[in-house]
Amino acid sequence: MTLDEIFPTEEDKTKLLAHAQNTLLENDTGTFVKPGKYQYPHQWNWDAALVALGLSHFNVERAQLEIRSLLAGQWKNGMVPHILYHNGPSDYFPTPDFWGIQESPNAPDIPTSGLIQPPLIATCLRLMHNRAKDKVASLAFVQEVYPKLFKKHQWLREARDPQNTGLVSVIHPWESGTDNAARFVAPLLAVSPKSKDVPLYNRKDFVHVKEDERPITADYQRFMYLIQLYRKWGYDPQTIYAKAPFLVQDTLFNALVYRSLEDLRYLAELIGEPTETLDRWMHHTKRAFNYKLWDEDHGTYFAYDARAHKFLTENGSAAFISLFAGLPESDQAQRLVEEHLLNGDEYAPSETTKYFLPSQAKNNYFYEPRRYWRGPVWIIINWFVIEGLKRYGFNDLAETIRLHSLELLAKHGFVEYYDPRDGTGCGAVGFSWSAALAFELLEPSSH
Repeated sequence: MTLDEIFPTEEDKTKLLAHAQNTLLENDTGTFVKPGKYQYPHQWNWDAALVALGLSHFNVERAQLEIRSLLAGQWKNGMVPHILYHNGPSDYFPTPDFWGIQESPNAPDIPTSGLIQPPLIATCLRLMHNRAKDKVASLAFVQEVYPKLFKKHQWLREARDPQNTGLVSVIHPWESGTDNAARFVAPLLAVSPKSKDVPLYNRKDFVHVKEDERPITADYQRFMYLIQLYRKWGYDPQTIYAKAPFLVQDTLFNALVYRSLEDLRYLAELIGEPTETLDRWMHHTKRAFNYKLWDEDHGTYFAYDARAHKFLTENGSAAFISLFAGLPESDQAQRLVEEHLLNGDEYAPSETTKYFLPSQAKNNYFYEPRRYWRGPVWIIINWFVIEGLKRYGFNDLAETIRLHSLELLAKHGFVEYYDPRDGTGCGAVGFSWSAALAFELLEPSSH
Protein backbone atom coordinates (compact mmCIF):
# COMPACT_ATOMS: atom_id res chain seq x y z
CA MET A 1 0.00 0.00 0.00
CA THR A 2 1.26 3.49 -0.93
CA LEU A 3 -0.06 7.00 -0.41
CA ASP A 4 -0.69 7.27 -4.17
CA GLU A 5 -2.83 4.14 -4.07
CA ILE A 6 -4.98 5.63 -1.31
CA PHE A 7 -5.09 9.08 -2.90
CA PRO A 8 -4.49 8.78 -6.67
CA THR A 9 -4.72 12.57 -7.06
CA GLU A 10 -4.09 15.63 -4.89
CA GLU A 11 -7.79 16.31 -5.21
CA ASP A 12 -8.49 13.08 -3.30
CA LYS A 13 -6.38 14.33 -0.38
CA THR A 14 -8.12 17.69 -0.54
CA LYS A 15 -11.52 15.97 -0.43
CA LEU A 16 -10.59 14.01 2.70
CA LEU A 17 -9.41 17.15 4.50
CA ALA A 18 -12.51 19.06 3.38
CA HIS A 19 -14.65 16.22 4.75
CA ALA A 20 -12.66 16.32 8.00
CA GLN A 21 -13.14 20.06 8.33
CA ASN A 22 -16.86 19.79 7.61
CA THR A 23 -17.24 17.05 10.24
CA LEU A 24 -15.67 19.29 12.89
CA LEU A 25 -17.81 22.24 11.83
CA GLU A 26 -21.00 20.15 11.80
CA ASN A 27 -20.26 19.02 15.36
CA ASP A 28 -19.41 22.55 16.52
CA THR A 29 -21.92 23.95 19.01
CA GLY A 30 -20.18 27.33 19.09
CA THR A 31 -18.72 26.66 22.53
CA PHE A 32 -17.32 23.19 21.98
CA VAL A 33 -17.18 20.47 19.35
CA LYS A 34 -19.20 17.33 20.07
CA PRO A 35 -17.09 14.15 19.88
CA GLY A 36 -19.76 12.45 17.76
CA LYS A 37 -22.68 13.56 15.69
CA TYR A 38 -25.28 11.73 17.81
CA GLN A 39 -23.67 9.53 20.46
CA TYR A 40 -21.68 12.15 22.39
CA PRO A 41 -23.51 15.50 22.59
CA HIS A 42 -21.29 17.15 25.26
CA GLN A 43 -17.59 18.07 25.61
CA TRP A 44 -15.13 15.33 26.50
CA ASN A 45 -11.66 16.03 27.91
CA TRP A 46 -9.12 14.32 25.68
CA ASP A 47 -11.45 14.57 22.71
CA ALA A 48 -11.35 18.36 23.13
CA ALA A 49 -7.54 18.41 23.06
CA LEU A 50 -7.48 16.47 19.78
CA VAL A 51 -10.32 18.58 18.36
CA ALA A 52 -8.29 21.71 19.14
CA LEU A 53 -5.31 20.19 17.35
CA GLY A 54 -7.43 19.51 14.28
CA LEU A 55 -9.12 22.93 14.33
CA SER A 56 -5.73 24.65 14.54
CA HIS A 57 -5.01 23.56 10.97
CA PHE A 58 -7.62 25.98 9.67
CA ASN A 59 -8.89 28.18 12.55
CA VAL A 60 -6.44 28.92 15.37
CA GLU A 61 -8.82 31.15 17.33
CA ARG A 62 -11.51 28.47 17.34
CA ALA A 63 -8.93 25.89 18.43
CA GLN A 64 -7.97 28.06 21.39
CA LEU A 65 -11.64 28.49 22.30
CA GLU A 66 -11.98 24.71 22.47
CA ILE A 67 -9.28 24.57 25.13
CA ARG A 68 -10.71 27.56 27.00
CA SER A 69 -14.12 25.86 27.05
CA LEU A 70 -12.62 22.71 28.51
CA LEU A 71 -10.61 24.53 31.17
CA ALA A 72 -13.70 26.55 32.13
CA GLY A 73 -14.88 23.37 33.86
CA GLN A 74 -11.73 22.93 35.93
CA TRP A 75 -12.53 22.22 39.56
CA LYS A 76 -11.27 24.53 42.30
CA ASN A 77 -8.72 21.89 43.37
CA GLY A 78 -7.27 21.66 39.85
CA MET A 79 -9.07 18.59 38.52
CA VAL A 80 -10.17 18.81 34.87
CA PRO A 81 -13.22 16.52 34.46
CA HIS A 82 -13.81 14.12 31.63
CA ILE A 83 -17.25 15.48 30.59
CA LEU A 84 -18.52 19.07 30.58
CA TYR A 85 -22.27 19.64 30.12
CA HIS A 86 -22.09 23.16 28.72
CA ASN A 87 -25.39 22.70 26.95
CA GLY A 88 -27.30 21.16 29.86
CA PRO A 89 -29.03 17.76 29.88
CA SER A 90 -29.62 15.71 26.76
CA ASP A 91 -30.61 12.15 25.95
CA TYR A 92 -27.05 11.12 26.90
CA PHE A 93 -26.55 9.06 30.05
CA PRO A 94 -25.14 9.71 32.65
CA THR A 95 -26.98 12.99 32.95
CA PRO A 96 -25.45 15.96 34.83
CA ASP A 97 -27.67 15.23 37.85
CA PHE A 98 -26.50 11.64 38.06
CA TRP A 99 -22.97 12.80 38.90
CA GLY A 100 -24.09 14.98 41.79
CA ILE A 101 -20.90 17.04 41.79
CA GLN A 102 -22.55 19.61 44.06
CA GLU A 103 -21.61 17.18 46.85
CA SER A 104 -18.05 18.47 46.49
CA PRO A 105 -16.95 21.94 47.64
CA ASN A 106 -14.51 21.96 44.72
CA ALA A 107 -17.12 21.63 41.99
CA PRO A 108 -17.27 24.35 39.30
CA ASP A 109 -20.35 26.28 38.24
CA ILE A 110 -20.52 24.35 34.95
CA PRO A 111 -22.11 20.89 35.31
CA THR A 112 -19.44 18.22 34.86
CA SER A 113 -18.67 14.60 35.57
CA GLY A 114 -16.73 13.63 38.68
CA LEU A 115 -14.03 11.68 36.86
CA ILE A 116 -10.99 12.59 34.74
CA GLN A 117 -9.39 11.48 31.45
CA PRO A 118 -5.80 11.14 30.21
CA PRO A 119 -4.02 14.52 29.98
CA LEU A 120 -3.54 15.63 26.38
CA ILE A 121 -3.96 19.41 26.41
CA ALA A 122 -0.29 20.31 26.92
CA THR A 123 0.78 17.84 24.24
CA CYS A 124 -1.64 19.21 21.66
CA LEU A 125 -0.88 22.79 22.66
CA ARG A 126 2.83 22.25 22.04
CA LEU A 127 2.11 20.90 18.57
CA MET A 128 -0.25 23.79 17.88
CA HIS A 129 2.34 26.35 18.98
CA ASN A 130 5.14 24.84 16.91
CA ARG A 131 2.96 25.10 13.82
CA ALA A 132 1.54 28.55 14.64
CA LYS A 133 2.29 31.36 12.19
CA ASP A 134 1.69 34.08 14.78
CA LYS A 135 4.12 33.03 17.53
CA VAL A 136 3.42 36.10 19.66
CA ALA A 137 -0.32 35.40 19.85
CA SER A 138 0.37 31.70 20.39
CA LEU A 139 2.74 32.42 23.28
CA ALA A 140 0.16 34.71 24.84
CA PHE A 141 -2.32 31.84 24.79
CA VAL A 142 0.23 29.46 26.28
CA GLN A 143 0.85 31.98 29.07
CA GLU A 144 -2.90 32.25 29.67
CA VAL A 145 -3.58 28.54 30.15
CA TYR A 146 -0.24 27.35 31.58
CA PRO A 147 -1.18 27.94 35.27
CA LYS A 148 -4.31 25.80 34.85
CA LEU A 149 -2.36 22.98 33.21
CA PHE A 150 0.27 23.05 35.94
CA LYS A 151 -2.45 23.02 38.61
CA LYS A 152 -4.03 20.00 36.94
CA HIS A 153 -0.78 18.05 37.22
CA GLN A 154 -0.33 19.20 40.80
CA TRP A 155 -3.79 17.82 41.58
CA LEU A 156 -2.92 14.51 39.89
CA ARG A 157 0.11 14.16 42.15
CA GLU A 158 -1.75 15.04 45.32
CA ALA A 159 -5.02 13.22 44.68
CA ARG A 160 -3.95 10.17 42.70
CA ASP A 161 -0.45 9.56 44.02
CA PRO A 162 -0.52 10.73 47.64
CA GLN A 163 2.02 8.04 48.57
CA ASN A 164 4.49 9.57 46.09
CA THR A 165 5.08 6.37 44.14
CA GLY A 166 5.64 8.22 40.86
CA LEU A 167 2.56 6.59 39.29
CA VAL A 168 -0.93 8.05 39.41
CA SER A 169 -3.99 5.81 39.75
CA VAL A 170 -7.32 5.79 37.94
CA ILE A 171 -10.42 5.07 40.02
CA HIS A 172 -12.77 4.07 37.19
CA PRO A 173 -12.20 2.44 33.78
CA TRP A 174 -13.66 5.55 32.13
CA GLU A 175 -10.73 7.59 33.43
CA SER A 176 -8.33 5.61 31.28
CA GLY A 177 -9.99 6.76 28.07
CA THR A 178 -10.06 3.10 27.02
CA ASP A 179 -13.18 2.40 29.04
CA ASN A 180 -13.83 -1.22 28.20
CA ALA A 181 -10.27 -2.49 27.77
CA ALA A 182 -9.56 -6.07 28.80
CA ARG A 183 -6.94 -5.04 31.36
CA PHE A 184 -9.80 -3.79 33.55
CA VAL A 185 -11.71 -7.08 33.61
CA ALA A 186 -10.01 -8.43 36.74
CA PRO A 187 -10.22 -5.27 38.90
CA LEU A 188 -13.83 -4.77 37.82
CA LEU A 189 -14.76 -8.33 38.81
CA ALA A 190 -13.49 -7.51 42.29
CA VAL A 191 -16.13 -4.75 42.42
CA SER A 192 -19.16 -6.78 43.47
CA PRO A 193 -22.06 -4.51 44.39
CA LYS A 194 -25.33 -5.92 45.65
CA SER A 195 -28.28 -5.18 43.37
CA LYS A 196 -29.71 -2.69 45.85
CA ASP A 197 -26.45 -0.70 45.73
CA VAL A 198 -26.58 -0.17 41.98
CA PRO A 199 -28.50 3.01 41.14
CA LEU A 200 -31.37 2.96 38.71
CA TYR A 201 -30.28 4.02 35.26
CA ASN A 202 -31.30 3.81 31.65
CA ARG A 203 -28.54 3.12 29.14
CA LYS A 204 -28.73 5.31 26.06
CA ASP A 205 -25.60 4.07 24.28
CA PHE A 206 -27.56 1.47 22.26
CA VAL A 207 -29.71 4.13 20.60
CA HIS A 208 -27.10 5.04 17.99
CA VAL A 209 -24.62 2.15 18.26
CA LYS A 210 -25.16 -1.62 17.98
CA GLU A 211 -25.27 -3.43 21.31
CA ASP A 212 -22.49 -5.87 20.35
CA GLU A 213 -20.14 -2.91 19.83
CA ARG A 214 -20.62 -1.57 23.37
CA PRO A 215 -19.71 -2.75 26.93
CA ILE A 216 -21.77 -5.60 28.36
CA THR A 217 -24.42 -4.97 31.04
CA ALA A 218 -22.44 -6.60 33.88
CA ASP A 219 -19.59 -4.13 33.36
CA TYR A 220 -21.97 -1.20 33.04
CA GLN A 221 -23.53 -2.11 36.40
CA ARG A 222 -20.12 -1.74 37.99
CA PHE A 223 -19.45 1.53 36.17
CA MET A 224 -22.61 3.00 37.68
CA TYR A 225 -21.93 1.65 41.15
CA LEU A 226 -18.49 3.25 41.28
CA ILE A 227 -19.89 6.63 40.26
CA GLN A 228 -22.52 6.48 42.99
CA LEU A 229 -19.90 5.50 45.54
CA TYR A 230 -17.68 8.48 44.74
CA ARG A 231 -20.68 10.77 44.75
CA LYS A 232 -21.58 9.48 48.23
CA TRP A 233 -18.05 10.33 49.37
CA GLY A 234 -18.41 13.88 48.02
CA TYR A 235 -15.65 13.25 45.49
CA ASP A 236 -13.14 13.69 48.30
CA PRO A 237 -9.76 12.63 46.87
CA GLN A 238 -8.35 11.33 50.14
CA THR A 239 -11.38 9.16 50.87
CA ILE A 240 -11.49 7.86 47.33
CA TYR A 241 -7.81 6.95 47.22
CA ALA A 242 -8.07 5.17 50.56
CA LYS A 243 -11.34 3.31 49.96
CA ALA A 244 -12.07 3.02 46.22
CA PRO A 245 -12.57 -0.66 45.27
CA PHE A 246 -11.08 0.12 41.84
CA LEU A 247 -7.54 1.59 41.91
CA VAL A 248 -5.26 0.95 38.93
CA GLN A 249 -1.84 2.35 37.97
CA ASP A 250 -2.58 2.30 34.27
CA THR A 251 0.02 2.05 31.53
CA LEU A 252 -1.70 4.32 29.01
CA PHE A 253 -2.69 6.94 31.56
CA ASN A 254 0.75 7.18 33.15
CA ALA A 255 2.49 7.24 29.77
CA LEU A 256 0.35 10.21 28.77
CA VAL A 257 1.01 11.87 32.14
CA TYR A 258 4.73 11.67 31.40
CA ARG A 259 4.31 12.94 27.84
CA SER A 260 2.12 15.77 29.14
CA LEU A 261 4.81 16.75 31.67
CA GLU A 262 7.43 16.70 28.92
CA ASP A 263 5.34 19.02 26.77
CA LEU A 264 4.37 21.23 29.70
CA ARG A 265 8.06 21.64 30.51
CA TYR A 266 8.68 22.70 26.91
CA LEU A 267 5.93 25.31 27.19
CA ALA A 268 7.23 26.47 30.57
CA GLU A 269 10.63 27.23 29.06
CA LEU A 270 9.01 29.21 26.26
CA ILE A 271 7.27 31.56 28.71
CA GLY A 272 9.99 31.70 31.34
CA GLU A 273 8.30 29.59 34.01
CA PRO A 274 10.46 27.51 36.39
CA THR A 275 10.87 23.84 35.44
CA GLU A 276 12.38 22.29 38.59
CA THR A 277 9.10 20.80 39.85
CA LEU A 278 8.25 19.42 36.41
CA ASP A 279 11.74 17.93 36.14
CA ARG A 280 11.30 16.21 39.49
CA TRP A 281 7.89 14.81 38.54
CA MET A 282 9.20 13.57 35.19
CA HIS A 283 12.20 11.85 36.73
CA HIS A 284 10.05 10.17 39.35
CA THR A 285 7.42 9.01 36.81
CA LYS A 286 9.92 7.62 34.32
CA ARG A 287 11.80 5.72 37.00
CA ALA A 288 8.62 4.25 38.50
CA PHE A 289 7.13 3.39 35.09
CA ASN A 290 10.16 1.38 33.98
CA TYR A 291 10.91 -0.11 37.37
CA LYS A 292 7.40 -1.16 38.34
CA LEU A 293 5.38 -1.65 35.14
CA TRP A 294 7.97 -3.28 32.86
CA ASP A 295 7.83 -7.08 32.73
CA GLU A 296 11.17 -8.46 31.58
CA ASP A 297 9.86 -11.97 31.00
CA HIS A 298 7.14 -10.80 28.61
CA GLY A 299 9.01 -7.83 27.11
CA THR A 300 6.18 -5.39 27.66
CA TYR A 301 4.51 -3.10 30.18
CA PHE A 302 1.59 -4.18 32.35
CA ALA A 303 -0.85 -2.05 34.33
CA TYR A 304 -0.90 -2.66 38.08
CA ASP A 305 -3.93 -3.31 40.27
CA ALA A 306 -3.13 -1.32 43.40
CA ARG A 307 -5.97 -2.96 45.35
CA ALA A 308 -5.20 -6.59 44.52
CA HIS A 309 -1.44 -5.90 44.37
CA LYS A 310 -0.94 -7.70 41.07
CA PHE A 311 -0.16 -6.97 37.44
CA LEU A 312 -2.93 -6.84 34.86
CA THR A 313 -1.55 -8.93 32.04
CA GLU A 314 -4.41 -8.26 29.58
CA ASN A 315 -2.67 -5.06 28.62
CA GLY A 316 -3.42 -4.69 24.93
CA SER A 317 -2.26 -1.76 22.82
CA ALA A 318 -1.91 0.45 25.92
CA ALA A 319 1.66 -0.79 26.33
CA PHE A 320 2.71 0.89 23.07
CA ILE A 321 1.70 4.37 24.27
CA SER A 322 4.96 4.31 26.24
CA LEU A 323 6.73 4.88 22.91
CA PHE A 324 4.76 8.09 22.38
CA ALA A 325 6.02 9.28 25.76
CA GLY A 326 9.63 8.28 25.14
CA LEU A 327 9.64 6.13 28.29
CA PRO A 328 11.28 2.84 27.18
CA GLU A 329 15.01 2.41 26.81
CA SER A 330 16.07 1.42 23.29
CA ASP A 331 16.21 -2.31 24.11
CA GLN A 332 12.74 -2.17 25.67
CA ALA A 333 11.37 -0.38 22.61
CA GLN A 334 12.95 -3.04 20.39
CA ARG A 335 11.19 -5.81 22.30
CA LEU A 336 7.84 -4.02 22.26
CA VAL A 337 8.06 -3.72 18.49
CA GLU A 338 9.63 -7.03 17.51
CA GLU A 339 7.96 -9.37 20.00
CA HIS A 340 4.51 -7.78 20.07
CA LEU A 341 3.69 -5.06 17.56
CA LEU A 342 5.08 -7.06 14.60
CA ASN A 343 3.70 -10.35 15.91
CA GLY A 344 0.94 -11.55 13.58
CA ASP A 345 -0.69 -13.55 16.38
CA GLU A 346 -1.02 -10.37 18.42
CA TYR A 347 -1.18 -7.07 16.52
CA ALA A 348 0.33 -7.23 13.03
CA PRO A 349 -1.85 -7.92 9.97
CA SER A 350 -2.17 -11.63 9.21
CA GLU A 351 -4.61 -14.13 7.73
CA THR A 352 -7.20 -12.90 10.25
CA THR A 353 -6.73 -9.12 10.11
CA LYS A 354 -5.92 -6.54 7.47
CA TYR A 355 -5.18 -3.41 9.51
CA PHE A 356 -2.94 -2.14 12.28
CA LEU A 357 -3.53 -1.75 15.25
CA PRO A 358 -6.07 -3.90 17.08
CA SER A 359 -6.69 -2.46 20.54
CA GLN A 360 -6.40 -5.93 22.05
CA ALA A 361 -4.04 -8.74 21.08
CA LYS A 362 -5.78 -11.13 18.70
CA ASN A 363 -4.69 -14.20 20.67
CA ASN A 364 -6.16 -12.83 23.88
CA TYR A 365 -9.23 -14.49 25.38
CA PHE A 366 -11.10 -11.16 25.49
CA TYR A 367 -10.39 -10.14 21.91
CA GLU A 368 -13.54 -9.05 20.05
CA PRO A 369 -12.88 -7.21 16.78
CA ARG A 370 -15.99 -5.02 16.96
CA ARG A 371 -16.56 -4.48 20.70
CA TYR A 372 -15.59 -1.21 22.33
CA TRP A 373 -11.84 -1.27 23.17
CA ARG A 374 -11.68 -5.07 23.03
CA GLY A 375 -10.17 -5.29 19.55
CA PRO A 376 -11.17 -2.52 17.09
CA VAL A 377 -8.65 -0.16 15.54
CA TRP A 378 -8.74 3.38 16.94
CA ILE A 379 -7.20 6.27 15.03
CA ILE A 380 -6.06 7.90 18.29
CA ILE A 381 -4.06 4.80 19.28
CA ASN A 382 -2.61 4.51 15.79
CA TRP A 383 -1.51 8.15 15.93
CA PHE A 384 0.14 7.70 19.32
CA VAL A 385 1.98 4.64 18.06
CA ILE A 386 3.03 6.29 14.79
CA GLU A 387 4.57 9.23 16.64
CA GLY A 388 6.13 6.90 19.21
CA LEU A 389 7.72 4.70 16.57
CA LYS A 390 9.26 7.75 14.91
CA ARG A 391 10.84 8.74 18.25
CA TYR A 392 12.70 5.43 18.27
CA GLY A 393 13.67 5.31 14.61
CA PHE A 394 11.09 2.75 13.43
CA ASN A 395 10.17 5.01 10.54
CA ASP A 396 9.13 2.34 8.05
CA LEU A 397 6.69 0.74 10.48
CA ALA A 398 5.38 4.18 11.45
CA GLU A 399 4.71 4.89 7.79
CA THR A 400 2.92 1.56 7.33
CA ILE A 401 0.57 2.30 10.24
CA ARG A 402 0.03 5.84 8.92
CA LEU A 403 -1.03 4.45 5.55
CA HIS A 404 -3.34 1.92 7.21
CA SER A 405 -4.94 4.75 9.17
CA LEU A 406 -5.42 6.93 6.11
CA GLU A 407 -6.93 4.07 4.15
CA LEU A 408 -9.43 3.46 6.95
CA LEU A 409 -10.40 7.14 6.97
CA ALA A 410 -10.62 7.36 3.19
CA LYS A 411 -12.62 4.15 2.70
CA HIS A 412 -14.79 4.03 5.79
CA GLY A 413 -15.14 7.62 6.94
CA PHE A 414 -14.81 9.31 10.31
CA VAL A 415 -16.20 6.78 12.72
CA GLU A 416 -15.29 5.97 16.30
CA TYR A 417 -13.41 2.71 15.64
CA TYR A 418 -12.83 0.14 12.91
CA ASP A 419 -12.97 -3.64 12.54
CA PRO A 420 -9.32 -4.71 12.06
CA ARG A 421 -10.39 -7.58 9.78
CA ASP A 422 -11.83 -5.49 6.95
CA GLY A 423 -11.93 -1.88 8.18
CA THR A 424 -15.70 -1.71 8.61
CA GLY A 425 -16.70 1.29 10.69
CA CYS A 426 -18.05 0.73 14.20
CA GLY A 427 -19.35 2.87 17.04
CA ALA A 428 -20.31 6.50 16.69
CA VAL A 429 -20.50 8.18 13.28
CA GLY A 430 -19.26 11.67 12.45
CA PHE A 431 -16.52 11.17 15.02
CA SER A 432 -14.56 14.32 15.69
CA TRP A 433 -11.15 13.06 16.71
CA SER A 434 -10.95 10.76 13.69
CA ALA A 435 -11.60 13.86 11.58
CA ALA A 436 -9.12 15.96 13.57
CA LEU A 437 -6.37 13.36 13.26
CA ALA A 438 -6.84 13.20 9.49
CA PHE A 439 -5.06 16.56 9.44
CA GLU A 440 -2.22 15.23 11.59
CA LEU A 441 -1.82 12.17 9.41
CA LEU A 442 -1.72 14.16 6.17
CA GLU A 443 -0.28 17.46 7.43
CA PRO A 444 1.81 16.59 10.50
CA SER A 445 2.53 19.21 13.16
CA SER A 446 6.10 20.26 13.83
CA HIS A 447 7.61 18.29 16.71
